[in-house]
Amino acid sequence: MAATPSPRTATLPALVYVLAAFGVISGSYGTLAALTTVSTYSQPRDIYLKAVTASHEMLVPLVDAKALEKFDAHEADARYGRRNASLPIAGLGMILSCLMFAGAMRAMRGDAWGLSAWRFAAGACIPYQLLSLGFTVAIARDLAQAVAELPAPAQLLVGGWPLMASVGFCGLAIVYYGVCVIYLRTPTVRRAFSAAAGRTPPSA
Repeated sequence: MAATPSPRTATLPALVYVLAAFGVISGSYGTLAALTTVSTYSQPRDIYLKAVTASHEMLVPLVDAKALEKFDAHEADARYGRRNASLPIAGLGMILSCLMFAGAMRAMRGDAWGLSAWRFAAGACIPYQLLSLGFTVAIARDLAQAVAELPAPAQLLVGGWPLMASVGFCGLAIVYYGVCVIYLRTPTVRRAFSAAAGRTPPSA
């Protein structure tokens, strides 16, 4: 026989579950991306260059071998040279992503601490996304001259499309976080979580 949901959980608005599900996904993706960044830039520059070269295999039919080798080295220098900025940004992203994940998960169980953590993470993620996009644009500017020397199809693959994808992702993320910040402060949501207001935060 299926367990009967608690009254507190049963009275949560349906939109809370929808937004929380996206929060869990966002938190998971952000944590994984941050860990990948930390792992990538913790390696020696030579190993990082090999990773950059491997990521450009799709350009082999489009770009002369020597030109591609030059571009690989330029990109590796540009990105690896900014690792002292990449790592702190990744660390901040990991903290916010973990808070988003934990908050959204606990909010779906009707936990008032989860609602507060989720709402705080959503609000903090808006300037974080703008910071992350600004850093991406700075890297793109560093690479602009090297990208311009590649054939047009290759320019789209390593310059145009990735930057547009970053802008689009940032826009969608800010819309989601903005909706969370606004909706989670509405009287309807506050009343739904009022029964859990005295609950203490988790120990881990």
